[in-house]
Amino acid sequence: MTFCPHCGKEVHEDSRFCSQCGTRLKDNEGNHIHKESGEKKSRFLWPILVPVLALLLTAGGLFWTYTHQQEVNEQVIQNNEKAERLALDGEYKEAEKILIKAVDKRPDFTPLQENLDAVQTVLLIQSDMTEVEKQIKSNHLNKAEEQLTAIQNQIQDEQSKLFSTLTPEANRLQSQITLRQINDELSKLTQVDDLAAKLNTLSGLNLEETSKVRKKINEKIVSLSTKKAEAALEDKQYNEAVAIVDQGLQYVSNHEKLIQLKERIKQERESFEQAQQDRMEDAMQQAAKDELKNQNAALEVLDVQMKKDEYGDIKLSGKVKSVATQILSTVTANYEIRNEKDEVVKEDSAKVYPVYLNPGDEGTFEKVYYDLKKGDYTVEVTDLEWLVE
Repeated sequence: MTFCPHCGKEVHEDSRFCSQCGTRLKDNEGNHIHKESGEKKSRFLWPILVPVLALLLTAGGLFWTYTHQQEVNEQVIQNNEKAERLALDGEYKEAEKILIKAVDKRPDFTPLQENLDAVQTVLLIQSDMTEVEKQIKSNHLNKAEEQLTAIQNQIQDEQSKLFSTLTPEANRLQSQITLRQINDELSKLTQVDDLAAKLNTLSGLNLEETSKVRKKINEKIVSLSTKKAEAALEDKQYNEAVAIVDQGLQYVSNHEKLIQLKERIKQERESFEQAQQDRMEDAMQQAAKDELKNQNAALEVLDVQMKKDEYGDIKLSGKVKSVATQILSTVTANYEIRNEKDEVVKEDSAKVYPVYLNPGDEGTFEKVYYDLKKGDYTVEVTDLEWLVE
């Protein structure tokens, strides 16, 4: 609005004289011209300023967007590398979490999706391995072996470092299957060579349970070797008996029982050969003298019992004492094994150790039975046999 400088009345902007007092409005024209000039200047600047401001805002937005995307890319790459390290260290679940977040940020980044797919496949295989272990614990060995073979083939087909991290666990499961298969087969094996082959198989297994099965195999080798050598000895087949014991010692070296048995066989062979060289009369006289001195009174039984061992097999053990006046050797305890009904289920014998018993000495005998059915058994010594030195 414009006012008269003389009376102060409001006048029109284009008026040259005041309508109230008639005073000439000299400055109006200048003001009008000045205002009009300012308006023209403003109208001239706005078409320039608007594009410039828009350009600046667009450039700033693009720069911020570019910088932000670069930061996201860098973070995604770092997370991908971190996930790879975790996966190779066996931290598959943690790697999966990181990769899922990274894929959400960059769903079109192919290496990310490939790594996520690989980790999730490994997790599925790991779950399959858990199922295999359950089958092993349930002793479903055929099914466990079938599933494990499929897993091993899948690992081999992938041919990557990530999948190779599953190999140690697959090998451990294979060892468990092999160990249980061997343990299940032991009761059916009756030849030392077959048992020795199982020992060779065990040597390639790195499991804590291996030592227990190896001990069980060793005990059966000793038992079979002793049984067969004793049978050969009874038939005076001394060389065959020594060969049988030597075969057992190949696999159970330095076993005291087998060493003593071998020594006893040699001594009996020497005694037998020497006896053949002696005159019949001297042999008969010596035998008669020994029989008279020690007839039915050379030994007494101190103890005899049967117990189950930790593997469920029945172990017989006993103790005798020499009451003879001379050294005794090659002592054999003959006995009967009876069941709960007092029925004789087995007649057998066992050798007493040590081989030589001085007057007043005590000796022990033992034998393990793998073929007796479950139940309670008693044992009774029916007879004792010995040689007098």
